Amino acid sequence: MAPGTTNAPSPAPGRTGTPSRTNGNEGASRAASQHPDPAPVLPKEAPPHGAPTRQYLNSKVTTVLLEGMKQLAKEQPKDPLRILGEYLLQKSKELEGN
Repeated sequence: MAPGTTNAPSPAPGRTGTPSRTNGNEGASRAASQHPDPAPVLPKEAPPHGAPTRQYLNSKVTTVLLEGMKQLAKEQPKDPLRILGEYLLQKSKELEGN
């Protein structure tokens, strides 16, 4: 053994953490987007596409059903199926003249 050396194990190299990704702005958080995503917009009518059954439902049912469901979402009644059923019956009378 060389003079001045010991049998003590050498210290482990110091551990370092993963550097944070601040792009030079220490402690800065991400700024809000200047162009936020627009709120989703529900279509007023379903586009005419798909199989004949789908086209029939889109042209005769979907628009009115979506209107009724929007009302349910706003009002949140305790008996939503009854309210939706009554809404659909009323719309049927208005649209079909029964």
